[in-house]
Amino acid sequence: MVRLKFMRFALFLSAITLLCAQGTPPKSKATDYPVHVQMETVTLAAEYLVHSLPTRTGTLIANDYLVVEVAFYGPPFSRLKMSPDNFILKINGKSETLTPEAPGMVSQSIKFPSARPHVEAGGSVSAGDGTVSVGPRASPSQFPGDGNERTAPGQPPTVKTVEEEASIQARVQGAALPEREQPLPRSGLLYFLYRGKVKNIRTLDLYYEGSMGRSTLKLLP
Repeated sequence: MVRLKFMRFALFLSAITLLCAQGTPPKSKATDYPVHVQMETVTLAAEYLVHSLPTRTGTLIANDYLVVEVAFYGPPFSRLKMSPDNFILKINGKSETLTPEAPGMVSQSIKFPSARPHVEAGGSVSAGDGTVSVGPRASPSQFPGDGNERTAPGQPPTVKTVEEEASIQARVQGAALPEREQPLPRSGLLYFLYRGKVKNIRTLDLYYEGSMGRSTLKLLP
């Protein structure tokens, strides 16, 4: 019990550290990103990462989200008020736009091998006594080590521990674009809910409207 409390306290401190250092490590300069635009004294840069979600302790995959890294660069010692709400995403030039989702929603949707076991009714009938036993059954394994190996009948599916769940949430939150006024350069991730096929995305435009005015970055093509 004491060890469990200590682990949770250590995880809590790690989460606080991540939140205090919120965002991703910015690249050396704005031109290191695929697209960038000058806005008064500040340069806005961006990179489309598809489903990849880089964090300070490794890369996660957010299958239900399009991930965009944005970065702001300015003169030495400059600061800028920023927020994910300053951005919208438009796919294939359609009138419908996507707005950034909260990191908490993203962390819940990320699919790790043991994160979301597929539970379905799985029964076996005994010809001897007529009894039927029903228990959870895992999804079929696609390849060794993919985390979807079948669970033996009557055995509970594998699930993440509380510590793992909290760690994922802290990492997703920690990589997100921070809000409020921040020193520059500063970069972070934006998460846009999208359950369509990536191959159907022909054009991708990121729109910014904030304290530096308005601008558009063409992420694709």
